[in-house]
Amino acid sequence: MQPNNSRLTKIAQLEALINIDKADHKRKDIAQLFLNAATDWDTFNQTDISDFVKELKLHFGSPLTKEKITNKPLDNAWRHEAGSSIFQMLDLSERFYLQSDFDKILSDVLFHYEQQMQSIDFIAELKYLTTEEGGRQTPVFSGYRPQVKFDFDEIQTSGQQTFLNKDTVYPGDTVEASIRIISVEHFEHTLTEGMTFEFREGSKVIGTGIIIDILNDRLVKTSR
Repeated sequence: MQPNNSRLTKIAQLEALINIDKADHKRKDIAQLFLNAATDWDTFNQTDISDFVKELKLHFGSPLTKEKITNKPLDNAWRHEAGSSIFQMLDLSERFYLQSDFDKILSDVLFHYEQQMQSIDFIAELKYLTTEEGGRQTPVFSGYRPQVKFDFDEIQTSGQQTFLNKDTVYPGDTVEASIRIISVEHFEHTLTEGMTFEFREGSKVIGTGIIIDILNDRLVKTSR
């Protein structure tokens, strides 16, 4: 399988990766504080991490420090909340990683989650058919690789499912999973969020899925 070499540049990408990160670690806490700040920021339709960082520095000053955030007069409640989250982000990094450089902290966060993103093409909600509906008779385990079939194409591709909330899925269960497909080059620029698909064992349909987030830029359908 080809790794997903997309760059982590979007706030929505980071949010999706944090949401599926079930580990308990300080890097995740730092990332969540940055995401909280981006969510609170009051710029309409802001999507790029770099644009948000640019506005943060324009508002609070550069380099971005706890002192600059503390000394900024309160002139906007939403930006004040965002600044509080960045302050906590810097403070947490100082205490656990001995790092106070905002740019280095953010670079470490993005590097960590880019590494996680390499093994994910998209995130989907999966509904396994019951045995009575024609589905499997036995459970499957995280890492299972059925065939994925989209309505718009006759080609099937192997799609590895890494379950996000459980290790074992039984017939009739619904679960969220990260999906990694083999034929990325065949499905370039064809997928959209909300798109449905089947997953199969040979010609037998054992469940259906709906795409929640696409993390591989190569798969995102281009607008015309």
